[in-house]
Amino acid sequence: MVCSPTGKGDGGTGSRLGRAHSGKTGCRLSNKIFSKVYNFFPAGAGSGFTRLTRQPAKQYGNSLRARLQNSAALLSQGIDARELDDLRTPADMDREAYRRHLATLRRMRRSNPDIAFLYVMRQEGERIVFVLDSDETDRQAPPGRPYTEAPAGLRSGFHAPSVDDALVRDEWGVFLSGYAPLAGGEGRYLIGIDMRADEVDQNLFQLRMTGAMSLLASVLLALIFGLYFSKGLTRRIHPLMRRCRQIAAGRYDEPIAQRTYDEFDDLVEAFDTMGADLGRAHAQAAEAFVELRRARDSLEDGVRERTRELEDALAKVSVLRGLLPICSACKKVRDDQGYWHQVEQFVSQHSGARFSHGLCPACAIELYGDLFAESQAKPSGSGGRATE
Repeated sequence: MVCSPTGKGDGGTGSRLGRAHSGKTGCRLSNKIFSKVYNFFPAGAGSGFTRLTRQPAKQYGNSLRARLQNSAALLSQGIDARELDDLRTPADMDREAYRRHLATLRRMRRSNPDIAFLYVMRQEGERIVFVLDSDETDRQAPPGRPYTEAPAGLRSGFHAPSVDDALVRDEWGVFLSGYAPLAGGEGRYLIGIDMRADEVDQNLFQLRMTGAMSLLASVLLALIFGLYFSKGLTRRIHPLMRRCRQIAAGRYDEPIAQRTYDEFDDLVEAFDTMGADLGRAHAQAAEAFVELRRARDSLEDGVRERTRELEDALAKVSVLRGLLPICSACKKVRDDQGYWHQVEQFVSQHSGARFSHGLCPACAIELYGDLFAESQAKPSGSGGRATE
């Protein structure tokens, strides 16, 4: 499983979304999903392997023991123990009864390839000795030969059908054996059946191979399913990641075209709705920003214009408020450069005021008294209303 820094592998877009978690090391979602699925299947396969090996092996062992025990019980009915009482030494191997019963045992053994040996034993007090042995090699046990490594199952076989609980090793090899008392033996004779351990191991090996093949198949299935599931899920997530980067880059009007006809469609619709809402909000914010900038510029222009007017007015007011030198005879006013100006000219230049000329009542009578005598019954003083 490959781990990489989060945010890598975003196609080199360099977007803020791709850099949001840079520097944080973690496992990608596809790797996590694949790891979970891949680990789950072998775990189940391991338990399956146990069920396919241990339990069948146990069942096979129980079945084999039952078969040995039943076979021994069946074969015990074909030999009369009373005919074996005289077979006690190797010299008795020439007796007709010995040859006849030995031929019967060997015929039974040859008829069943799973049987390694068939033999008849007799219990003499604490001793257990051979009576018949189907072995056709020079290792054949003659009558009267003691058997010193008798397991518990064998001793029980003089009284009832029995079978060894585990494999037994002796000078002839490793076997699993079944026993049954002979008819008419009165608890002194039994017949034994040996099955070689290599045959048992071969059957168990086949069971183990079946379990191993099942385990291998489950691992391969986990690999295929994990890759398919993780890639399928992340393939649906990638368009959502690209949409997030587009939104982060300010591209709000690029909807996701993917459709999966499951819950991912709801997620895709939510992403598209979010993008559309963000686009409208961004457009409204841009418009509001333009209006705000326009209002700010207008306000700044108004402020500058008003400031200029106030500065001009202040400059003019400051001139008129100063001490004005004026001629006491002609009433001209002297400026800062020493020039003399008519009062109306000076005031017009420095205050923006404009003058219109007329005659006050006193001057009008003084200059044009005969004309005003008829229109005015009584002449006005110097503070009277001006006549234009």
